[in-house]
Amino acid sequence: MQSESNRRDFLQKTAVTGVGIAALTRLAPPTALGANERVRIAGIGTGDRGSDRLRVAKSLGAEITALADVNEAMLDRCEASLDQKVKRYRDYQEMLAQDPCDGVIIASPDHWHHDMLLDAIQAGKDVYIEKPLSRTIEEGQSMVKAVQASDRIVQVGNHRRSGQHWAIAHDVVASGRIGDVKWIRTWDCRYRLIDPYQDRANNKDLFNPERIDWKRFLGRAPERPFDAERCSAWRWFWDYAGGLMTDIGPHMLDVAMWITDCPGPKSVVCNGGNYHYPRWETPDNVHAILDCATYAIVFDVQFMNGFEGDGAAFYGTKGCVIQEKDGHFRLYDTKNKMLEEWEYGDEGRAHMQNFLDCIRSRKQPNSPVEMGHKVLAGAHLANIAYRTGKRVDWDSATEKIL
Repeated sequence: MQSESNRRDFLQKTAVTGVGIAALTRLAPPTALGANERVRIAGIGTGDRGSDRLRVAKSLGAEITALADVNEAMLDRCEASLDQKVKRYRDYQEMLAQDPCDGVIIASPDHWHHDMLLDAIQAGKDVYIEKPLSRTIEEGQSMVKAVQASDRIVQVGNHRRSGQHWAIAHDVVASGRIGDVKWIRTWDCRYRLIDPYQDRANNKDLFNPERIDWKRFLGRAPERPFDAERCSAWRWFWDYAGGLMTDIGPHMLDVAMWITDCPGPKSVVCNGGNYHYPRWETPDNVHAILDCATYAIVFDVQFMNGFEGDGAAFYGTKGCVIQEKDGHFRLYDTKNKMLEEWEYGDEGRAHMQNFLDCIRSRKQPNSPVEMGHKVLAGAHLANIAYRTGKRVDWDSATEKIL
């Protein structure tokens, strides 16, 4: 495994001198692949999301070349779902050094995203990194600097940016058809009376400590004995992730901030609690308000009652655009007369196609790292507000808490 001192040296070069990766890529700049050349993709993290993204990439014509995961059972399951045999690794850095892939899909626990992204671009790989981009604001700032100092393509998994239905909503709002936006409500409410991640921790075949490199899973997180629940349900523990706010928040905050071209909130408040899942460290109900100077973004998420599903509503002085429960988007005037409607499409597949296309063309992807970081900063601020019980004031230009 690459030493921590090497990683610090790399970060220092990219942050201070602006070289490092950039210097290497200037010597050997990436070339666009031919239209008929297959893009070679490797996977880091082969759980539910990682396996799904790899299957989608394969269905779009990518060649899956290698897999890396600390859990051998996950590797077994992913390989079976791909219906092919590939080179397997426990150490992702060994894979990056040996596999000739063009790009990697990072779908690991959040606390590994920072190091894995930096190691991947240092190895000359393009990257599709699942949301959330980072575990902290500081990690996100470091990731943006490193990517900007390189010639790598990095697509953050905020896949709504690749949905035609959201692009229409963007154009409707940008054109002024609903007037000045004053309030945006976003939500995600799901039926999960039993948490599937906690429930499957009891699966001894999938979470067998003899087949898991627990020390490698922990990484820089605090040491502790093997814990199947933390290994499976890592999203709900502060050492590894930011709970619902950073797991679900990036999707809904992304469309709100993208559609309104928001540079970031000026302040954030957040409350919630653990009302149904007492073993979660992070809250199972989260309610955040982002003050964006001339309008507010409200985000509500809970995993107990899924009547509403997920959605967003943009309210302006001349009308509103709402993503409704039946999967349709509708534009209304101020008298509640529907003026236009359009359907929801497959944004996840389109997002992966965009990544593969950008590997070939070397064009910027739909969800670049700068956007992923800016949006996620709002979610991180909400978690800080929740944990401190105070409003957090933010300077989006300097990216500092006031």
